[in-house]
Amino acid sequence: MRSFRQGLDKAEQATREEDEVGEMSLFKGAIRRRETPRQTQTAEAFKAHVPEQYSQSTHGSYLERLPAEVIVKILAFLDASSLFNISFVSKRFHDLANNNALWCVLYACEIEKKKWRPRMCVATKAVGTTGVPEKPEGYWKKLLLKEMAGYRDTMWRTELRHMNPHTGMPALTEQVLRRLHIQWEITLSKKNGRECVFEQTRMFFEDSSVTVCWNQGINFPHIFHVNSIQLHGVMGPSLPTSGNRPRWRSLICKALMNRTVQWKFLGVDRHVKLLLFGDGIIVGIWRGNWKIAFIMVSLHFHKLIERSLLGSQFCPYIPTQDKAFDPDCSHHGYTLHVTLHNTVCQIMCLRFSPLFASRVTSPGDKWQLSAIAFSDVSEHIPVGKISLPWQTEGLHEAVERCCLMTLTVLDEGQRPFWCVSSPVKIHFSKHKAVDLDYEGEQFLLLYEDKEGKIKMTFVWMEEIQQYFLVQLIVKFPAAKVRKHFGGEY
Repeated sequence: MRSFRQGLDKAEQATREEDEVGEMSLFKGAIRRRETPRQTQTAEAFKAHVPEQYSQSTHGSYLERLPAEVIVKILAFLDASSLFNISFVSKRFHDLANNNALWCVLYACEIEKKKWRPRMCVATKAVGTTGVPEKPEGYWKKLLLKEMAGYRDTMWRTELRHMNPHTGMPALTEQVLRRLHIQWEITLSKKNGRECVFEQTRMFFEDSSVTVCWNQGINFPHIFHVNSIQLHGVMGPSLPTSGNRPRWRSLICKALMNRTVQWKFLGVDRHVKLLLFGDGIIVGIWRGNWKIAFIMVSLHFHKLIERSLLGSQFCPYIPTQDKAFDPDCSHHGYTLHVTLHNTVCQIMCLRFSPLFASRVTSPGDKWQLSAIAFSDVSEHIPVGKISLPWQTEGLHEAVERCCLMTLTVLDEGQRPFWCVSSPVKIHFSKHKAVDLDYEGEQFLLLYEDKEGKIKMTFVWMEEIQQYFLVQLIVKFPAAKVRKHFGGEY
């Protein structure tokens, strides 16, 4: 009985399969009778031009089953911003959206808006010929994004030729920054791989620098969750109705923020601690929970527009150095311009010219510029209150004995020799200077990098509640001098 039952089941299953095969044959025959010879030839030609990797796809969404030619035709109706965003949908859309022909047409349209007929003709001709495939992958895309970001706008180069005789920096730097709508963005890379981008909150312009602040304290993550911080320069839209167009991002500096990186402690008040990361990035941390409260950066005007526009997203702009080609560099007259300031006001602004370099006997071969000496009391200068104000989430406080320093050293030809814009702090000095007539506590301001070193000595006068600057010297390696003036190391 068991064998008989199994035989009946097999016979029933075979009958069902034969019925399904017969119905499918009748359906295909009906389809063949409806097709004309012309339709058959079109279908065969269409299959021949469809890539094998896409023609064999029988599963997935409707868009995945579309031929590549159809998708490229659809993408041709998109603008640059939409085409740029759709490239992140999938690997297939990334390959199709980076088609050189699509970006070449968009580039031709962008040039046509500016009425640059010669370039437009070249770009339009390249679309219909084999000129597009000859270009490397992503050539027209990169060219268009640079064009939209103002990379090729060279009018600012002419405007920056006019120098300020007091600071030695371009006199129209602030005006050019505002005209080009240059802004700066902070990108926080978290340890889980996500990135958070924050636009600047406010700016404070000085004679030779600009201080940029980010005060979105509520949205900032915990500092221990952040792996790195990047500062990018971008060109904002000139009009609010310009739309969300892709913008060229130029990396200015990058700093790691993990626990293995050595950060510097600047100061503390009732609410926050100030930490220094990388090249002058100030991070305010809430006391108690180590969450980021605000971020602050001071940028020197030297090559600032080039650094904000001409770099890439992952590589900063590297300026070229002009050599003076003069081996006799020991008696050149230097110009020193130094400013102490914060995000509210200017604390001190000094200019010394000419200053002559002299060798020092300190470790290493160095040259020294002495601007203010202990012995000459007439050179001593009163200085206002040294503090660094901050504000975020409705709080307004100031960290004492911290500020921002902008230093510019020019050679005899008024060419930049050493440019620095960085946060600094003054600390109590236990060892008092000799032959000093002032009675009061002495404080030191020290800043040093691979380009040079600056030292300031202050005396706090309790009676009048004011600092006095009694010493100012600048040192830099002799190798830097020889390199700048065309000598050998």
